[in-house]
Amino acid sequence: MLIDTSKSERLEHPLEKGQWVEIRYLTAGEMDEARDVRIKKVLDQWGDAIMGAKGGQRAVDDSIEIRAQAYDATVLLSYAITSWSYEAPVNPENVKRLDGATRDWLVEEVVKRNTRPLAKQKNFR
Repeated sequence: MLIDTSKSERLEHPLEKGQWVEIRYLTAGEMDEARDVRIKKVLDQWGDAIMGAKGGQRAVDDSIEIRAQAYDATVLLSYAITSWSYEAPVNPENVKRLDGATRDWLVEEVVKRNTRPLAKQKNFR
């Protein structure tokens, strides 16, 4: 299915009354880029330790918080945010200036809308 990147959804900021951010759905390529940038950063920082580790275990916890860690926040939000209520324009530099709570909330919202449903949310009949 093709993603209509012209449509966006307005999210009310849960921590700042009256503030909002509009995000759009991302293409698979945009999600891949955000994941690849995150992997490169982790490998640059921890590559030798990771390569030397034996018997690594994959996280069993299927949560939005765990999934969000797989993506670079700046890349993800630079693609996703189409507008916001702040006076500063939406651009990668201003996305980097978001506070941690706002950034984390937005990344989780983008990941929630652009990945498969969580296992615990699937309706099995």
